[in-house]
Amino acid sequence: MKMLMIFICLASCVAGLFEDQAGKFDWRQSYVGKVKQLGFHTTSVTSVLVVVTESNVVAGLDADSGTILWRHVFENDELGKIWDLRVTGRYSVSASGSDLIFVRLWDSVSGALVQEHLVRAGRVPDLVSVQGGKVVLVFYDGGEMEIVTQAFDSKKIGEAVRRVVKTSFQVGNIGGAKCGVSEDLVLVCAGGRGLHSLDLGEQGGWDSKDIKGVRIDTLVVKGTVAEVDTDTGVARLNTGTGKVEEVESGVGVVRLAGCGGVVVTQGCGSEGRDSQGQAYCKKYNQEIEVTSGSGVVSHTLGEERGGVETAWALCEEEDNSWQLVMVMQDASLVSISPLGNLMFVREEGLASMQMVQMVGMGAYEDKYEAHRPAYSGNMFDPQLLVQNFVSRIKRHVSLLQSLVLAVTDFRLSGASEDNPGVVGDKFGLRKVVVGVTKQGKMYGLDSKTGNILWQKMFPGVGTALHIQRDGRTDNDLAQAILVYRHVRSTFYLLSFNPVTGAVLSDQASPLELDQALLLPELPQDNTRPLLLVGKDSSATVFPTSAISYLSTAPKMFVVTEREGTLTGNLVTVAGGAVSLTPVWSMVSPGTKILAIRSRRAEEKVHSAGRVMADRSVLFKYMNPNLALVMSEGLDSSSKIFITVQVVDLVTGKVFFSATHKKVLPPFHAVHSENWAVYSYFNDKARRTELVSLEMYEGKEQGNATIFSSIENTVVPLVERQAYILPISDVLAIEETLTSKGITSKHLLVASSQGSVLDLPLHMVDPRRPALSTPAHLREPGIPPYTPEIPMPHESILNYNQCVEGIRGIVTSPSGLESTALVLVYGLDLYGSRVAPSKGFDLIKDDFEHLMIAAVVVGLLAASYGTRKLSQRKMLNQAWK
Repeated sequence: MKMLMIFICLASCVAGLFEDQAGKFDWRQSYVGKVKQLGFHTTSVTSVLVVVTESNVVAGLDADSGTILWRHVFENDELGKIWDLRVTGRYSVSASGSDLIFVRLWDSVSGALVQEHLVRAGRVPDLVSVQGGKVVLVFYDGGEMEIVTQAFDSKKIGEAVRRVVKTSFQVGNIGGAKCGVSEDLVLVCAGGRGLHSLDLGEQGGWDSKDIKGVRIDTLVVKGTVAEVDTDTGVARLNTGTGKVEEVESGVGVVRLAGCGGVVVTQGCGSEGRDSQGQAYCKKYNQEIEVTSGSGVVSHTLGEERGGVETAWALCEEEDNSWQLVMVMQDASLVSISPLGNLMFVREEGLASMQMVQMVGMGAYEDKYEAHRPAYSGNMFDPQLLVQNFVSRIKRHVSLLQSLVLAVTDFRLSGASEDNPGVVGDKFGLRKVVVGVTKQGKMYGLDSKTGNILWQKMFPGVGTALHIQRDGRTDNDLAQAILVYRHVRSTFYLLSFNPVTGAVLSDQASPLELDQALLLPELPQDNTRPLLLVGKDSSATVFPTSAISYLSTAPKMFVVTEREGTLTGNLVTVAGGAVSLTPVWSMVSPGTKILAIRSRRAEEKVHSAGRVMADRSVLFKYMNPNLALVMSEGLDSSSKIFITVQVVDLVTGKVFFSATHKKVLPPFHAVHSENWAVYSYFNDKARRTELVSLEMYEGKEQGNATIFSSIENTVVPLVERQAYILPISDVLAIEETLTSKGITSKHLLVASSQGSVLDLPLHMVDPRRPALSTPAHLREPGIPPYTPEIPMPHESILNYNQCVEGIRGIVTSPSGLESTALVLVYGLDLYGSRVAPSKGFDLIKDDFEHLMIAAVVVGLLAASYGTRKLSQRKMLNQAWK
C-alpha cells in the first residue's frame, strides 16, 4: 500500500514529450570552442579540419561547410587539458592530461579512437608536443630544462629518452620564456631578448637570435617556422635554415598561414596608446588581404571580429590553390577560398558566454500605431472624423490580416517566421537573449530560434550586465548597461539597446569598481539607474541625474564583502554626493564567501500562505531583504566545510545557520519567496545532496502590506530537509519564473552528463511527511518523504539533446502564466520553454482547428438555412 501511494504521488511529476514535439519548441546549437590548433586531413572523398580548442575539445569539421562531423569533449580541468595535436596520414594524434599524459590516435574521418598510449610523466610538464611519431615532454627546472622524448606508433610506445640542458635565459610560467617544438624537432623559446632554438636530434647547444621588443606570449610554431609578435611587427625563425625574418607592420596584423607562402595581412583602423605610452590597435579593419603565389585577394568581414590571431592554410601544389582558415579575436572561425569568397564562419565565441540576460521585445500593437485614431482637436470636425474613420478601418484590416495568418499558419504567436527585423509576439514567447563572452563580444540571440540578431565587440572583459529597461513598450526605448574592464585601462560603462544592439554611450567609470547594482525605476522614464560601488567603499550613481531621485527614495542598503567579512552599508545622499555608511558586519575567520543569493527583483508572489491538512493556513515569511550566504573553509584536518546562513541584509540578523563538513564542490544555491535550496557533494557518503529550506511566520500573519526589517519582530519557523540527487556533479541550479507567480515552481538542475532535470519543487519540500504518517494528516499534493529523488527520463528537459559543458541556466517569464522561457548555456546552447503546471492557458497542439472551423461554418449555414425555411413556413401559413 505504501509503494502504491508513492507511485501515485510520483505519477503527477511525469512531463513526457511526444515524438512529433521534438524540436518544435526548442533548439540546440553545438560548438567546439576557440580553436588553438588545427590540422587538415584530405582524401578523394572528403576533407576534414581536425581541431583542438581551449574548451578541451577534439573535433572534426567539414572543410567546406564547417559543420561538426565528430566531437570529443574531455574533462573540464587539468586532466582534460589538450597540449598538442598532429594530423599525420590517416590518424590524428592528441596529447592530453597532467602528470599522466594520454597520447590518443583518432581516425580523422570518423573520429573513432584507434589507440591510446599512457605516458607516466611523474609530474605536470610545462610543454608537451607531438612531432614525427614522437612525443616530447619539457620540464622547466630553474636554469635548466629536462627534455623527455618517446617514440610511438599505432600499436606501441617506446622507452623514454631523457636529456637535461642548461639555459641562458629565464624559463617558467611567470615572466619566463614560452617554448614550442617545430616539425623537424627543434625546440624554440621566445624570451625577452629574442628567439632561442635547440635541435633535439643533436647534442649541440642553444642558438640565440637577438630580436628587440619580443612579445613572449604570442609565440606560435607551425611546421618549421616560429612566429612571434614584436613592438614593430612580426619576427619569423625558420628552424630548418636558422634564418630570421622581421616584418614591420606597426600595430596591424601579419600572419604566416603555414604553407605555400600564404600571408594574411590586416590593417588597423584606429590606434591608441595605453598608460605606458605603448601603441596598440583599438579597432582593426574588416578588410583582410591574403598574399599567395597566385597573387593578392581581399575579403571584407561581414561583422567586426577584431584582429586575426592565428591562420592555417591547406595548399594544393598542382593547381596552386589553397583554403585559408583563421581564428579571429572574437573566437570565430572563418574560412576563405582562393577567390576571396567566404566558405564558412563559425561563431565559436558563443561557446564561452559568461553573462546572459533575457529582454522582452516590443509590443505587437506597434505596427498599428500609425492607424490608431487621434482625437485631438474638435471631435465633430468633418475632416477629422473622416481621418479617424479611415484610420480605424485600416487598423481593423491589419488585425484581420493577423488573424488570418494565425489561423493559416497554426502558430501560437500568430506571426510568420519570415518577418524581418526584431518583432515580438502577443504572448511574449520571443525575447532577445543578450550574452557576453570572455573574448569581449556581445551577442543578441532570438530566444525562439537561436538565430543571431546582432553582435558587438568591446575592448575588455565584462564584469556585470544589467537590463535597465526592456523593450516591451517600445524597442527603441530598451536600454541595458555592460560594465567591463578595459584591457589597457580602467572600468567602462557601455550603454546599449539590447533589442537592436545600438550603442548609446561608452564612458569610463569614475571608480575602481567592486560591484554595480540596479536601483528602483525612475518615475519619469521607468529606467533603472545603476549604483556603482568602488573597492574603497566609495559610491556614485549612473546616470548622475538620478541622485536627486535617490535622495527622496526609501532607504537602501548595500552589502560589501572584503576578505571573508560581510558588511551592510546604508546608502546616504548628502550635498549631491552618494556615500556608504557601515551599519553591521559579520566576520567569518578562515572562510571565503562563495555566493550571496537574494530573491530576483522581477519575481512575483501569488500566495502568502499554504493550506494545511486541517484546512488552516501556514503563512510564509516573506522578507524581501533576506539572502542566502554560502561560505567555504578548511577544518583542522584540511577537509572542506561550508557554512550556509540566511541573513537579513538590512539588520544583519541571522535566521538560520548550518555547517556541512567533509564536502566537495561544486556548490550551488537558489533563493526565492520563502524557500531556498543548495547543493554540495558529500565526500563521506560519496553522493550529491540537496538541502531544502522553508521559512514560515506561523498561523497568524503580521503586516501583509508593508514590510520593515527594522520593525519586524517575527522569528520565522525554519523547516529543512536533505535529499539525495541521482547526479554526480551538479553544474547549475535555477528556478522557473512566471509573470504572475501562480504557476507551480520547478527547479532546473544541470548535470555533468549534459542533461537538465526538470524537478518539481514539491519533490524537495522539507515538509514531506514520513511514510508512517496517516493519510488524513498529510498535506495535499505532497508525497511521502524518501531521501532519494527519482530521475525519470520523462523529466529530462532536453530529452536526447545533450548540452556539453553547462555553465549556467537562465529563466525568464513569458506573457503566458503557464510558460517560462529557458536558456542553457555552456559549450553548447539550448533554448526551450517549460510549463510547470501544464499549459492551462494554451490550446493543445493537436487541437482540431479545421474541425472547429468547419463546425462553426456548418452551424452558421444551418442557422441561415433554417431561418429561410422558417420564414417561408410563416409566409405560407399567412396565405392560408
